[in-house]
Amino acid sequence: MSDIKETETVLFGVSVDNVESHKKFKEQEKFGFSLLADTEFEVSKQYSGVMERFNASKRTTFIIDKAGYIRAIDKKVKVQTHGEDVVKLLKKALPKIEVGQPAPDFIARDGAGKTHQLSKLQDKKNVVLAFYPRDFGRG
Repeated sequence: MSDIKETETVLFGVSVDNVESHKKFKEQEKFGFSLLADTEFEVSKQYSGVMERFNASKRTTFIIDKAGYIRAIDKKVKVQTHGEDVVKLLKKALPKIEVGQPAPDFIARDGAGKTHQLSKLQDKKNVVLAFYPRDFGRG
């Protein structure tokens, strides 16, 4: 878990079991991440799909970056090595920004609702990204 936390990542397990079942399972297995109860199969249908025969989610892992983009999908999850596999996926999939390296592409909307994509400006304009903590807020 510490290797995953080092990447500023939050980990969730999702299954179609109910909250009470998750509490018991988490206590029994003593692991350090939250389980989400998808009892209506809504998240499973959108992300992993459902194994109708077993009335369960398909075993799949998604890496979603801070901007909400899916960066990696693992549909061949190996239970025995899943933790290590997730760490490898995170290190490979998440952008590492360093001076002299190409900037990761992004899409963002401005206050007027206009969409801007970094790759559309390549070879046309220089870009300055000035980050600040919050609009008109403290800090």
